[in-house]
Amino acid sequence: MPRILWLGLLVLVLTACPNQPPAPPPSNISISLNPSGNFSLDIGQQRQVVATVTNTTNTAVTWSSSNPAVASVNNGLVEGQSAGTATITARSVADSSKSASVSVTVLEPPAPPPPGNGTISGTVRISLQTALPSADPSAPFVEGELIVQFKPQVSLQSLSKLSAAGVELQQVRPLGLERTFLYRAGLSRAETLAVLAELQRRSDVAFAHPNYLLFAQATPNDPLYADQRWHYEAIGLPQAWNLETGSSNPVTVAVIDGGVVAGHPDLAGKLLPGYDFYSDATNSGDGDGRDGNPEDTAPGSDYHGNHVTGTVAAATNNGLGVAGVAWGARLLPVRALSGGSGTLADVADALRWAAGLSVAGVPANPNPAKVINMSLGGPVACTNAPALQQAINEASNAGALIVVAAGNSNADASTFSPAGCSGVITVGATNAAGNRASYSNYGSRIDLMAPGGEPDGLQVVSTLASGQYGGKAGTSMAAPHVAGVLALMKSKKPTLTAAEAISLLKETVKPLTATQCNRPSGSECGAGLLDARAALERLNTPPPRSLVLSASPNALSLNTDQSAQVTLRIARTNFTEAVALSVTGQPAGTTPSFNPPSPVAGNSTTLNIPAGSTPGTYTLVVRGSASVGGQTVEAETRITLSVQQPPTTPPPAQSIQGTRIYFDAVLRETPTLSLLLDFNPTPINQSGTQAPYTRTGLSTSGLVGYRISAWKDVNNNGTQDEGDLFGWYRANGNIAYVMPDASSIDIVLEPVLSTTFTREKWLRQMGYPTR
Repeated sequence: MPRILWLGLLVLVLTACPNQPPAPPPSNISISLNPSGNFSLDIGQQRQVVATVTNTTNTAVTWSSSNPAVASVNNGLVEGQSAGTATITARSVADSSKSASVSVTVLEPPAPPPPGNGTISGTVRISLQTALPSADPSAPFVEGELIVQFKPQVSLQSLSKLSAAGVELQQVRPLGLERTFLYRAGLSRAETLAVLAELQRRSDVAFAHPNYLLFAQATPNDPLYADQRWHYEAIGLPQAWNLETGSSNPVTVAVIDGGVVAGHPDLAGKLLPGYDFYSDATNSGDGDGRDGNPEDTAPGSDYHGNHVTGTVAAATNNGLGVAGVAWGARLLPVRALSGGSGTLADVADALRWAAGLSVAGVPANPNPAKVINMSLGGPVACTNAPALQQAINEASNAGALIVVAAGNSNADASTFSPAGCSGVITVGATNAAGNRASYSNYGSRIDLMAPGGEPDGLQVVSTLASGQYGGKAGTSMAAPHVAGVLALMKSKKPTLTAAEAISLLKETVKPLTATQCNRPSGSECGAGLLDARAALERLNTPPPRSLVLSASPNALSLNTDQSAQVTLRIARTNFTEAVALSVTGQPAGTTPSFNPPSPVAGNSTTLNIPAGSTPGTYTLVVRGSASVGGQTVEAETRITLSVQQPPTTPPPAQSIQGTRIYFDAVLRETPTLSLLLDFNPTPINQSGTQAPYTRTGLSTSGLVGYRISAWKDVNNNGTQDEGDLFGWYRANGNIAYVMPDASSIDIVLEPVLSTTFTREKWLRQMGYPTR
């Protein structure tokens, strides 16, 4: 074959079969944008679009606009150029076939408002920093963990880390309470308290306290006592069952405790889907943290939670084991303890969820409880644990009746939480002789007593491990008797309110003498021993006349020499006579007063409560009585007052002089926020810690309103940053718009921290120049 032919064949083969690598498989790179949906801008307004690239180490993107004359883009910063619509695209550098887009509509800005002669005036002042409640140094808590609630003006986006006393705290999770978070760092007990002290001095902190430990309130148990008769007959329960078994209108009762044994035969058919809020996976016994299974998996568990649960509503008339107080009640098990203890953070979230309120990261509760039992507590005053009091307030406002154990330290219940909190029914314990049990807490905060037994005597018998039963003693055992009777009462009368319930329970108890209470006065055991039969009879046949008092708010925190007003509501049944009112338990040297004064003929009055000069925690008891046809009708309600040291005055270096007040006009809120910025703020030339201001020549039409802020550039660097003073005009805690003419528009300046939502942060967020 000629040589030229061989060469031609070789070229043909090489051309037909090139030695090229195979095409790479398609990548799984993905791109997402924030904002992900279409948005609008005014001409000249800017908006930062952020691209997130996953499944590759090369996260770079290129940006483009389908119509740069309408909307330009530079490294994700989109700016409106002219009216119209454009598509903004981010394309992966690693794989140009992968992209994400968002549409932007650019609008003509609204016309400026017409000139006007409106006026806005008020006062600007430097905040007086109030001392927050201090931690109880003797109360047990989780070392290195702190619960912090921030004030409304704080920018929540900046709270993943928190620095104090040279320590960086990591956010663990948000609590169900608004603007409240759990933080953690590797700290000793002393270091935790040192960091806490600095946090409590910050102007952006509403409160901060340790993550206190709470404990099951049961004493060690002895061998099984097979007879429940003593503690049920002590409260007239067999006779009460002739009136109501809880089946008329079954009530959901939540038990916040150490979990439940779902397989126990005496709980068959009684349990609703609950939740496990115990977050410490190391000690939970189930190998994880929060989940949808409230089973008691604690290593070496004493089944405290299952014991309490069985007392409330174990299956009855089933030929097995024991009887529950409320046969027909439905049980909602909520685990917040393990091995007999848990944290306040977990308990607060569990309480909110049990009442049907939202908790971040937890599915909604489809079966909100009407009665909640918490047989737990710790030796810390409720005023030092505001996160718990706030959770109680919110659960109570949601309609839940909250029953708690008084505690087992033979001490004043007001020094324990939740026993000393407002808005709960605090239950002490009696023994088989009808006397206060040797361990039971006492004092003015006790509402009533119920059987709890003695460690070395007759105990309360209930469900334990699967198929097992046993006796325990404690205020933990007393509380579920009351919770069960409340379930019977609400089954009988579904509209029963918390005020009615506690009033009925107290009216129908068997009072204890000073000897039975083993205290100087029998009133230190509350109204007396629970009487289920009498309570249901009273509910079944209401008395011809009754009185209910309720206070709002029922918990106050004041500085010394301050005062506060409480609305006292008076509900009468079958009588119209005036009610004589009195108050006891107030700080020494103070005299609370009513307006209108006592006796009160109407349905409400305002109670003025002065704090006095002595810090401390006080339980004010408001009593009402009326004489009607020879019968005395009585009622009472309680208010918890925490008195703290007065605020400190600002340091002399902090003067109001040099403050500038901005009046930014909001022209339109939708589809985009349109502003007319104030580049000529009103200066404050007066010295001191406060000064009046007046702004004239303001437009009175053609705008939504003015957003007013004040700033003093303390460090003189031209930027609103840490070290400066700043404040917004707020109404009910929220930044508010103001229209002329308006007066008393007062602004409070506070130190700028990294969390402060300043005017500059707001303008950057909205795409406007900051100066």
